[in-house]
Amino acid sequence: MSINPVLSTELPFTLPDFANATPRDYHVAVEEGMRSQLGALARIRDDQSPATVANVLAAWDDAEATLRRALNSFFSVYASDATDEMIAIEQELSPRLAEHNDSIFLDRELYARLQMLEARIAGGEAEADDQDRYMLDELLRAFRRAGVELTDDEQGRLRELNKRLAELSSRFETLNREARVAGGIDVTDDDLAGLTEGEKAALKTDDGYRIELVNTTQQPLAAKLANAELRQRLHEASTSRALSGEFDTRGVVVEVARLRAERATLLGYPNHAAIVADSGTAKTTDAIFDMLVPLAQSALAKARDEGAELRSRYAQLNPGAEFTAADWAFVEALVRKERFAFDESELGEYLQVDKVLDAVYAAAEELYGLTFTLREDLTGHVPGTKTYEVHDDEGVVGLFVMDFWARPTKNGGAWMTNLVDQSHHSGDLPVVTNNCNYTATTTAISWDDVITMFHEFGHALHGLLASSRYAGMSGTNTPRDFVEFPSQVNEHWAWTPGRVLPAEWIEKLTAASKFGQGYATAETELASLLDLVWHTTPLDKLPASADEVEEFERQALAKFDLVDDLVPPRYRTQYFAHIWGGGYAASYYGYAWAKVMDADAVAWFEENTGGDSPEMSLREAGSHFRRTLLAPGGSVDPMETYRTFRGRDPQLQPLLDRLGLTV
Repeated sequence: MSINPVLSTELPFTLPDFANATPRDYHVAVEEGMRSQLGALARIRDDQSPATVANVLAAWDDAEATLRRALNSFFSVYASDATDEMIAIEQELSPRLAEHNDSIFLDRELYARLQMLEARIAGGEAEADDQDRYMLDELLRAFRRAGVELTDDEQGRLRELNKRLAELSSRFETLNREARVAGGIDVTDDDLAGLTEGEKAALKTDDGYRIELVNTTQQPLAAKLANAELRQRLHEASTSRALSGEFDTRGVVVEVARLRAERATLLGYPNHAAIVADSGTAKTTDAIFDMLVPLAQSALAKARDEGAELRSRYAQLNPGAEFTAADWAFVEALVRKERFAFDESELGEYLQVDKVLDAVYAAAEELYGLTFTLREDLTGHVPGTKTYEVHDDEGVVGLFVMDFWARPTKNGGAWMTNLVDQSHHSGDLPVVTNNCNYTATTTAISWDDVITMFHEFGHALHGLLASSRYAGMSGTNTPRDFVEFPSQVNEHWAWTPGRVLPAEWIEKLTAASKFGQGYATAETELASLLDLVWHTTPLDKLPASADEVEEFERQALAKFDLVDDLVPPRYRTQYFAHIWGGGYAASYYGYAWAKVMDADAVAWFEENTGGDSPEMSLREAGSHFRRTLLAPGGSVDPMETYRTFRGRDPQLQPLLDRLGLTV
């Protein structure tokens, strides 16, 4: 019998044989992974010998191996090339994976086996180090959050809820993707004043030109389009997508929110957000609101001041015309150019895609001693990728796969995935991806895209530099409110003079970056609060129909005095994919939570490597960051790794200083 290409480990770095894998192979691999995991966990559960780290925790990690490999491969391909066949497979597997997860975490005898190991460790009968103890503690907490202590009838209802929620998540992703595609607007050459010829070429279709929507409320092209009517059309297309018609997501949203609220009550939590906070580093929703509300209010206050200035400038440009949310990005870009005396289009010679990527790699070499060698013999998860073998001073680190190119079947935005998780237990080296959405005609990218490239490569570094015993706890396998922190720190290196841009441009951009921070922070934190209100509202207070969604959204922000038509949330409810289709429900706050740590960590780098007599070289500082924070990944308490790195808990002040805010 031939080996499934997805599960084959014959290629270097045990890279899946993507070149020969069919959609059916992914389906079969996931099926095999579920079967093998259940069989292996049954052997752990039924083992009558004394519980030890080897026969429980190490065996648990082994039990996950086949399914982890299959899912890593499938979802990496699915995100980058969601063909009709792959979509059908995802929709069929999603509820089955939820049922599979329930069959594990609702197994009382398996839970008892873990408790037995916990008792033996506490009694000195079994040896365990920090990684073992943390993994065991997290597993026990996961069982309790999953409902293992519920009655049989309660568990039956919980399984029904989990299955239905998995179906709805898949359904939302499909509707949202189709709504985004359908929401694009057809335009003519005359409409596109303000764009370069290269930018126009990227919009060319057989019949003319088409502006496709991106995930967020604000559309990047709006900052350049001189035609106010077109800006308004684009804004309306963005904010009205998925509100009606065949791709209306609101019915799915309402059902998901209500089912999550019911599930939380069943599990003994006040709401879904409380479950999420308990599983993260925040621990309580009060802690999240205490950080987020003042930050959002301060940011919106500053944004309102910014808006007054922009409205005044717009009145000079268009006497008698109303300044709207659709005009914000355009006027802000204009004022920024006037105030800081440069146009970002002047940066084109420095922002070539290949040059920026070289700068990303160069920063990793300077900080961590990493080098990248192209492996033309190895095929990535989709056609057109480039695969690099990564080395440091001590030898081979792993593989990095880059997928640059946009395709109609690809998710929007940029992201990182694991293909193979690092593990000292299995001996596997990490294989990670970065995924972007550049077109073949792309020459220069925007400065925001540069920051995104460094950000996503920060995730890749977190995976590549992992040094953990267990695959399930290595690299980016951390709580949601921690995982963005290392990637945000990596953004800092884009701002190093001479890295991507000459020093004089960095000075200009640094000054310009503080302009508009009120809006940039407010739109993001409004979305974070919108997410939290949806997931902290009791079931009897949630919308019962799709028609109530928009008013609920408005009231959710009004309770904090955060409604301003000029500053809409970065994501409106109906296209907030992070929380309805992705894994960020009640977790979007994690970006702000991580920014606090990011700014504090960057301050540490500046304190130790800056000035006339720095205490450390950049390589020494990078080695400390790698050893104390990147390498442990999720194998020990992430906040403990932060304290090991910094010597204390993170402080808010560096973030406020960076944003120019006062809370």
